[in-house]
Amino acid sequence: MDWDQLYIKHPEFCIKEIAKEVEEVLPLIEAIPGEAGDKKIYDLGFGAGRHILFFAERGYQVFGDDISKSGKAITEELLAEKGLKAKLGLSDMTVIPYQDNYFDAIINRGVITHNTLNNIETCIAEMYRTLRPRGIVMTTFISTESSEYAKGTEIEPNTFIPDSGPEEGVAHYFVNKAKTEALMAQFKKIRLYHFKHKGILDVGNYISAHWIYIGKKPNTIKEV
Repeated sequence: MDWDQLYIKHPEFCIKEIAKEVEEVLPLIEAIPGEAGDKKIYDLGFGAGRHILFFAERGYQVFGDDISKSGKAITEELLAEKGLKAKLGLSDMTVIPYQDNYFDAIINRGVITHNTLNNIETCIAEMYRTLRPRGIVMTTFISTESSEYAKGTEIEPNTFIPDSGPEEGVAHYFVNKAKTEALMAQFKKIRLYHFKHKGILDVGNYISAHWIYIGKKPNTIKEV
């Protein structure tokens, strides 16, 4: 699949509704000492920009990277319409082009498990590196209870590439609770829960299932 063409060929993926797990993490970000305008929020894989706007509207310094040029263009247009600002770039999720301990919060919603395990581990390491101590992280992982599990070609354990649909050709790595905890072990867990629903898009018998992880980067080794 060509990510640059996704939002052009499939405008239904330009979702406007804010994910509940992103709304849930907002009070944790608000509780970080300091004014909103002093806090740096990073959206890794921002898609069509719904969460970029969510944080920009609340006065945060907002940053984001995505691989889709069309998604970036759509997001920039939405920001301009509302008179908002965010620093957006084009980057693979395995590279966060910012210095160590830079962000107060990092969100990664519906993105990280579109990859192989090795790249996912690299992405998590990059989130840890660029998040400041006691900063907040929220990320989602596709669950093995998803209706898409085991569909397509398996390229490595629990990693499948669909052979049809809008995400044809894109790797999907599926996890259970134990694997989610293992992947995020560097962070201090605040909450981990399973979310299973019919999905926002009307695509037949599709069942969306994700593990939602909310945590923080420890300030010291003792906090882990």
